[in-house]
Amino acid sequence: MARNITNWIDGYLKLVENTEPAKLFDKWVSYSIMAAALRRKTSLKLGRLTYFPNIYVVLVAEPGVARKTQAIKYGIEFLETIPDIILSSDSATKEAMTDDIEESGLDALLDDGTTLRHSSLNIISKEFESFLGQKKENTRMLTALTDLFDCPDEWSSRTRHSGSTKIIRPWLNLLAATTPDSLASSLPASAVGGGLTSRIMFIWADKKKGSVAIPEMTEAEIKLKEKLEKDLYQISRISGEYVMTDDCIKKWVAWYDNYDEDESGDRVCKDKSFGGWYSRKPSYIVKISMLCAAAESNALEIQWRHVEQAMKEIMEVELVMGSAFKAIGKSDISAEVANVEQIIKTHGWISEKQLMTIVWRDLDSTKFDNVIDTLRKTGKVHREYKGPKDEKGIWYQYIETSY
Repeated sequence: MARNITNWIDGYLKLVENTEPAKLFDKWVSYSIMAAALRRKTSLKLGRLTYFPNIYVVLVAEPGVARKTQAIKYGIEFLETIPDIILSSDSATKEAMTDDIEESGLDALLDDGTTLRHSSLNIISKEFESFLGQKKENTRMLTALTDLFDCPDEWSSRTRHSGSTKIIRPWLNLLAATTPDSLASSLPASAVGGGLTSRIMFIWADKKKGSVAIPEMTEAEIKLKEKLEKDLYQISRISGEYVMTDDCIKKWVAWYDNYDEDESGDRVCKDKSFGGWYSRKPSYIVKISMLCAAAESNALEIQWRHVEQAMKEIMEVELVMGSAFKAIGKSDISAEVANVEQIIKTHGWISEKQLMTIVWRDLDSTKFDNVIDTLRKTGKVHREYKGPKDEKGIWYQYIETSY
């Protein structure tokens, strides 16, 4: 059946053009929605490895800045048009999530006429920290999410209803939103860089697309949404194994053989916290390549241009993702450092007196000095003894740096 629009991702971005969420948020919500539609009915085998199109996407921004919740809301509207896409609750325990996966089991008819039993669940969480729970007590949830990312053939866990259970072909897709401080309250510093965080696409934005007081849909947008809904239904019916073309396989092998995940190699983001993430970057390229192919047609074929598109999309995320972890660290002032940095960055220039007026409830003078010394050593903040207009006193200036 012919598609109504040329590319689902491009069509979605056109639909939400006249809304406030950051464009990068819109884009990755659209990829997550497509993954939710495909579920475990599709896969790609490369030798002994099997890849599935599930992705873990977490939108990160300061409160109220880039419209994280709105971005997710617009995406959920599409998922709600397809009855057999199963959504988990916004807040859950590990046991409740296990129940949801167990109850999501469906039989899918594949292109070759065989039936595939799969348990595909989508977690949509507008407050990721509520879903994960506090870091002192969420180890079991973090472990479960880590295990499920790779979609094992079977997964054993305990449910509230039936005790220990074995789930056949589980598949988990995650779309969530959080702030740097909330992320810090949910993830111990020891978890950053490996485990669950190495499996997440952290999408950072520090501003919205623009101001839209009344985001009403035009007639053209209403018609476009209808076409997108029809095409997403088609995408949700795709089943079977994707294959790379011969040319794509040749170029993928060449790229992979030359990929260097070490710090001195192909890392766009130099934050050491993303060491584990870079070891999994090739897997994400493969997953996003499947979604790029599905955005265009129902054909189970991946061409090299789909892989190139996936690389481009991921690099856009790499350029800014280090900001997601700025409040996480072993230091007991890491959250305060991130907060003060954001205040100085927002002002550009700020006097010490004004800064202390803002943060005095959270920082005594000793901790304030430690925070400022830390920021000065990063090179992001300079201490000056006159203001931008030669005002007297101690002033702090924010300096843009690149890594």
